[in-house]
Amino acid sequence: MKRRLFFLIEKLEIKRSERIAISALLILFVILGSVLTFNEQDANFEEGHYEELEQVFKEKSEQIKEEKDLIMARYEPTRDVPVAMSVRADGNQKPNLPDTTVEEEEPKEPVSSIDINTATNERLQELPGVGPTYAGRITTWRQENGAFTSKDQLMEIKGIGEKRLAKIKPLITL
Repeated sequence: MKRRLFFLIEKLEIKRSERIAISALLILFVILGSVLTFNEQDANFEEGHYEELEQVFKEKSEQIKEEKDLIMARYEPTRDVPVAMSVRADGNQKPNLPDTTVEEEEPKEPVSSIDINTATNERLQELPGVGPTYAGRITTWRQENGAFTSKDQLMEIKGIGEKRLAKIKPLITL
């Protein structure tokens, strides 16, 4: 790029003093243009445009907050969700209802209390959310560490967290 510029300057036969004068004029135009632009912007804001900008900012912030609340309401089904309206290209309005679909599980027979210290793998699988893998982990833990002394010790088993423990806690005994 530099090389082409030098060749262009040589073809135009511009002398060094002329190049300096043109460069100085260009720098002067850039400086004057930026000063005039900044002065015009300062004059606009001095006339009270700050209040207008703050009002627009507050309105947009409220709009974004409402949209976020609508989205988050889909994941918190216990909250009352206001119905938003979306406008189609043809001008008709259509309500945006939150997604309230719930996966239905097959109804299982109520499980009687299961002693986790003596239960077999098949018996442990009767607990909700406990399959062959978790049942195997429970029996392995029992073999390595001895009998369970509290229901909360199930949290030490990989994959059993607070939610799963809360589901099975009323159905187990020690």
